[in-house]
Amino acid sequence: MRLAFLNNDSTFGKICTFIGTVILVNLMFVLTLIPLITAGAGFCAMYFSMLKLVRYKEINPFEEFYHGFKDNFKKATLSWIGILALAIFFFVDLRICSYMDGVLKNCVFVVWAGIIALAVIAMYLFPVMASFEGKIRTCIKNSVFFIGSNLLYMIVIAFLNVAPMALTYLNLGILPLSAFIWCVCGFAMIAFVNSMFLMRLFSKYLDPLDEEEERNNERKILEDMRKLEG
Repeated sequence: MRLAFLNNDSTFGKICTFIGTVILVNLMFVLTLIPLITAGAGFCAMYFSMLKLVRYKEINPFEEFYHGFKDNFKKATLSWIGILALAIFFFVDLRICSYMDGVLKNCVFVVWAGIIALAVIAMYLFPVMASFEGKIRTCIKNSVFFIGSNLLYMIVIAFLNVAPMALTYLNLGILPLSAFIWCVCGFAMIAFVNSMFLMRLFSKYLDPLDEEEERNNERKILEDMRKLEG
C-alpha cells in the first residue's frame, strides 16, 4: 500500500523533487568553479537550469545543466575572462588612485562606478545568455535593456547576490557551516529566486516552445497514469 504523501504529485513529493533538483544543480555548479576558467559556463548552466525550473516547474537537472553548459560554453567563457580582466583593471586603478593627491584622488569614485556597473551587468549577462540567442555584444545590450526595464528588480537581484555573501563573512565563527550551505544549495537557491524575477522580464520576449507543450502533455499523461495506479 503506497502512502499518498510519498507520491511525486503530492505536496511533499514536489518539495522533495524541488530540493533535490536545486542540490544537484548546485553541486554541478560548484564543480565548474574548481577550474576557474569554466566558472562562466557554470553560471550560465546554473541559470539555464533554474530558469527552466521556474518555467516548467520540474526538470531533469543533469540534462538541463549539461545543455546549458555545452551550448553556451564559448560565449560564457569569453565573457567570464573579460569580466575577470576588467575586475583586475579596476582593482589596479583603485590602488593607483589611493596614492594620488588632490583632484586626481577623486577618480576613485569613477572607478567604483565602473565596478558597480560591471557587477550589475555580470549579474544579468549569464541569465540573458542562457535564455536568448545572440553574440556576446548582443547579450550585453540585452542585459542593459533588462536592467533598465525594471530598476526595482535590479535592486532586489543585487541584494540577493550581495547580502548572503556579505553575511557569510560577517560572522567568521560560522564560516564552516556557511561554506557547507554554499556548497550544497546556496548558489542554486539564490539563482532560483533571481530566476523568478528574471523570468517575469524574459517571458515577454521568449517564443512559445514546442518542447513546453510536449512536456505539459507528458506531465498530464503521467498524472493520469498515476491516478489510475492509485
